Amino acid sequence: MRACGLDFGTSNTALALPDGTVLPLQPHTPEPRLFRSVLFFAEEEREVFTGADAIQRYLEDNNGRFIQSVKSFLHSSSFRATQVKGRTYTIEDLVAILLRRVRESAGAHLGEAPDAVVLGRPAVFTPAPEADALAEKRLRKAAEIAGFTHVQFLIEPIAAALAYEARLEKDELVLVADFGAGTTDLTLMRLGPSRRGNLDRKPDVVGSTGVRIGGDRFDAEIMRHKLLPKFGAGSTYKVKGFSHKRLPIPQHVLAKLLNWHEMSFIREKSTQELLEVMLDTSDHPAEIQALYDLVMDNLGYRLFRAIEAAKVKLSSEDVATIDFEDARIHLHEPMTRAEFETASRTLLDELSQCTEGLLAKHPEAREIDAVFLTGGSSQIPAVRELYVKRFGEERVRTADAFTSVAEGLGRASAWLTG
Repeated sequence: MRACGLDFGTSNTALALPDGTVLPLQPHTPEPRLFRSVLFFAEEEREVFTGADAIQRYLEDNNGRFIQSVKSFLHSSSFRATQVKGRTYTIEDLVAILLRRVRESAGAHLGEAPDAVVLGRPAVFTPAPEADALAEKRLRKAAEIAGFTHVQFLIEPIAAALAYEARLEKDELVLVADFGAGTTDLTLMRLGPSRRGNLDRKPDVVGSTGVRIGGDRFDAEIMRHKLLPKFGAGSTYKVKGFSHKRLPIPQHVLAKLLNWHEMSFIREKSTQELLEVMLDTSDHPAEIQALYDLVMDNLGYRLFRAIEAAKVKLSSEDVATIDFEDARIHLHEPMTRAEFETASRTLLDELSQCTEGLLAKHPEAREIDAVFLTGGSSQIPAVRELYVKRFGEERVRTADAFTSVAEGLGRASAWLTG
């Protein structure tokens, strides 16, 4: 049996071996160990593109179907399947395509594709138990369709803890915070050399919890607070059939702009007709032209890459500019780190409340030796500062923000081979 650990993320997927080595799944890309969790169905081709290749084809060809963040829909009973070029794909089918490509890429390195996997999963996909169970069931089925014959799950912050533990020289009580694209998971766990060889690590877990806050929501707050007016927020249009009646853009339309992968829902016929009315009658025509092109030219992904780039820059600089030029959209919008932190205040408060809730349940939390932060949003200064203020600079530690979970899952997969 050949085993691996697999971190299937909302934005990126990574795979590691039992010794913790994270494989370069896409060696032709700038970040070879990160396989982007996206698919592209080209209009005129039968092949389904995945990862960085899907992004490249999408940027070259707007006529196909680009699918991202499919993990975020695993818990949703209302999302069962979608039609692509006349074929029905269940959510399990879509995830399986990604997992199969990752498995095959690993096989190219190993000479044989792994057949056993420890799959990461959030501490909670969603607070509703039935929906949480549905998400895990779907992820298991997708892994089996992809060719894995032995599938086990491990909570992602526990996996990150195992990666951190590999470097410890003494036992510690550690709070692990794993910041993904869609969720943040927290686990309080005893780690160290005396426990490292135990196959069953459940007794070492003091407590865990999670909240649906991740990198995508930080991006959404930049869009909400900085860019929505550039796409018509605050403008009005003339109601069809009423010469003097004007209305603001419906909130459901603006809400869809906060997540690029939801913008496609605006393209339904009734909303297209509304956009055309607004084009003719808006008191802010340039902004509505930008909105129309953003939606109808399927530019959401490109825009949110520009937003993400500015967010990343704000982790090391005080000012960043959101630069985006396409069709009738002309954005060169400066944003300060202070503005970003103000826009993110609600998210930071939720993270603080989630953390304090976990600590309050467990008296042992008074003895925490270290706080280990991992995942993309751990690099946001305000996020790190939240934990520094609570625990002190000397106890807050970080490692590779994007592969710690995969490394830990890989180490856990050693259990599958004894």
